[in-house]
Amino acid sequence: MKTGSNGLSYPFENRPTPGEIIEVGPGIYWVRMPLPISLNHINLWLLEEQDGWTMIDTGMATEDTKVLWEEIFKRYFSAKPVKRVIVTHMHLDHLGLAGWLVDKWGVELYMSRAEYLTSRVIAAEISSEPPESTVDFFRAAGIDDVALNEFKARFRSRSDFVSPLPTAYKRLVDNQNLQIGSHQWTVIVGEGHSPEHVCLLCKSLNIMIAGDQILPRISPNISVRPNEPDANPLQDWLRSCEYFKNKLDEDVLILPSHGDPFYGAHLRLQEMIDEHKVGLKKLYDFCSESRSVTDVFPVLFKSKINSGNMVIGVGEALAHLNHLVASEDLKLDTTSGIARYKQT
Repeated sequence: MKTGSNGLSYPFENRPTPGEIIEVGPGIYWVRMPLPISLNHINLWLLEEQDGWTMIDTGMATEDTKVLWEEIFKRYFSAKPVKRVIVTHMHLDHLGLAGWLVDKWGVELYMSRAEYLTSRVIAAEISSEPPESTVDFFRAAGIDDVALNEFKARFRSRSDFVSPLPTAYKRLVDNQNLQIGSHQWTVIVGEGHSPEHVCLLCKSLNIMIAGDQILPRISPNISVRPNEPDANPLQDWLRSCEYFKNKLDEDVLILPSHGDPFYGAHLRLQEMIDEHKVGLKKLYDFCSESRSVTDVFPVLFKSKINSGNMVIGVGEALAHLNHLVASEDLKLDTTSGIARYKQT
């Protein structure tokens, strides 16, 4: 057991190598898949049952990931099939191979309703050129034409990372109980990072598969999307953090999608809440003068926002700005065509 700089405890010294699984609890296995993005890995989870396996999240639809899954199936699944695929939320590193896997094994996909339907919308959207309303969304944030042209050129490339989704699914809802093998798992739904993010808590083992809802070293991206420009996902996420603090024991083992399994959920939840509140205070002070979305990047982000991370940067900045507009601390002016924010 090692302790990190933020007080979290990490019980596992080793991480699974590609094509390997590591047991982290009774019948619970850790898989680690590569990602072709700056966040270069994702943790996926397998639950072993007497007559099969449950898969939780899938990785992106890349040939490398398919090969690694085939290796795992050959090494560990020869005697028992996959019984179901559960996806925590709509982002492509979690969802990308869901269609391929449910088709391969002839099983059903389990998701929350908002995540499944949003996934279908996004999959359809990224199969063509970006809608003009999406381009206008980023232009109003202050993004220049050079970056917008790069964004438009790369927009359809995301479709390479998701396999065709099944046309039907099994719905998961908050507080629903699932019997998986000899253990009962309770669905806990979080909001903010995505519409209805599914986490799975096994109370008898005091283990939660957390997806992106609670990460040990980085904060989940909280973003406003172009199709709902006035949304307030940060309010949803802060409320969800308090909800999880009430749901979880302090000594629960968290199995996150990025980073290492850890103890210290309450500590980490409060740390993330505090980080966002500090960011909101800095942003409010900075908007004593009228500011565009791109103006506020240096206040919120340590790294430089460029064409590669522009979508995340705009979305996260707007999540904070919209939160302050909703609380009537800032007012929004769009008369110039560029959204500008200033203290009320």
